[in-house]
Amino acid sequence: MAISAEHQIYSELFADAPDTAVGFLRGLGVDVPDYDRSEVTSCDLGHVDPVERRSDVAIMLRGPGPKDPFDKLMGIVVEVQRDEKERKRFTWPEYVASLRSRHECPVVLLTICPKQSVADWYAEPIHLGHPGFVLRPLVVGPSGIPVITDPGEVERHPSLGVLSAAAHGGQDMDVLKALHTGLDAIDREKATKYIGFTLNLLAKTEGQAALEELMMTDTYEYSSAWTESLKAEGEAKAILRFLSARGVDVPEEARERISACRDHEELDTWLDRAATITHIDELFAE
Repeated sequence: MAISAEHQIYSELFADAPDTAVGFLRGLGVDVPDYDRSEVTSCDLGHVDPVERRSDVAIMLRGPGPKDPFDKLMGIVVEVQRDEKERKRFTWPEYVASLRSRHECPVVLLTICPKQSVADWYAEPIHLGHPGFVLRPLVVGPSGIPVITDPGEVERHPSLGVLSAAAHGGQDMDVLKALHTGLDAIDREKATKYIGFTLNLLAKTEGQAALEELMMTDTYEYSSAWTESLKAEGEAKAILRFLSARGVDVPEEARERISACRDHEELDTWLDRAATITHIDELFAE
């Protein structure tokens, strides 16, 4: 089964910033040991079917221990779940046991769910059959993600800022403003990636429209490429609406060419021509 863009983005946010998982665990009351370093480790876990043998993210916390100064103190299996899947109740215990066996350290399971109803469903304990052998998933839904309205917090923890915007941006404009301002203070390439992640996670919601409008009216350097793309997309849609209103037939190939264009000068030329042409070929005339 193909992994959705939403699923991949959530996974990458935790791979980019493994400490984010630690913050959620401590918020859930887990006694996480003091550590010096967090790192992403192999996601290949267990001996189940190859399609389902990989966790989304596996994290290892390292620090002073009985074996060496960077001993393995705790492993974290991070799973992103968008839908209810009964099969996960059988594979997750193996993920935890396999990572524990491989690294010989305590391991916890953290599940991230974009929908609260799905989070509530996964929070149910998994009884393995052996007396007292129960896995209780640690689950975070939208209600468990902090509402971040401080740009400084976004600057320090951009992955968490994106998670906050995805969970609360549709209802709280201050969250989107904090994200937009906070990302301007970090590396431009990373900021552009994170704003793209956020727009994807907010797709087809009021939050997406609000963030796009914010980017159009208050453009920072990192978001200029996105802003220019959004402007071009708007111009292309206007041309297509104009042609439709005038009764000009637009074949699929021409529609794709107009929609894909990001050259403002060419789009302006097409918009002027759209007012007078009677055939689509005239729009593209050299």
